[in-house]
Amino acid sequence: MAKLKSRSQVYSRGVGEGNLPPRYRGDEGGGEDAPFDRFQAARLGLYIFLGALTTMFGALAVLYLLRVSAHPEFTFQLPKLSWFSTAIILLSSIPCQGALNAARSGNPIGVWRGLMLTLMLGALFLALQLGSWGEIARQLQGAPVYFFPAMFYVISAAHGLHLLGGLLFVGYLLYQAHVRRLLNPNYVELGAIYWHFLGVLWAVLFGVMLIK
Repeated sequence: MAKLKSRSQVYSRGVGEGNLPPRYRGDEGGGEDAPFDRFQAARLGLYIFLGALTTMFGALAVLYLLRVSAHPEFTFQLPKLSWFSTAIILLSSIPCQGALNAARSGNPIGVWRGLMLTLMLGALFLALQLGSWGEIARQLQGAPVYFFPAMFYVISAAHGLHLLGGLLFVGYLLYQAHVRRLLNPNYVELGAIYWHFLGVLWAVLFGVMLIK
């Protein structure tokens, strides 16, 4: 049986190239393409996605601010639980960054601890947000039905859904680190970037909703 052989590509020199070095001949040192960096592509895609989220939540924030002049007679008080949830989501960035530092230093135990604490704090944040929804519902009882107070539900729900996606990815990283014994700092970095973004995003949105 004939043995298959790989056929090397033959590149002909252009007119006037002579014995110029490869980088000046247009064949880039033999015609080999640069290796595809999946991590850089994934990080670029993440940045594009975060840019789209910034645009979307920016539009929601502007729409929310319109309530100030539209219905000044409605006193909208943010629940106390929202203050706690904001502190929780900001604090959760600390163990998340710790997990990234541990991944870069090759410390699987540190990665597991950091991601587990991030997962717990993220779940606590969502639970507090649900409690805030109940408080807002009690405030709205007997009040005229306005669209603008209900924007709290829209903004917090949209943010909560994206945070839930972040929790699922953190859970996936925990599975990889604890069950499959795989440690990929690149994946942890992508998760940390997304998580830090969600924390800062909620802090900004919370500040916007404090405006009367």
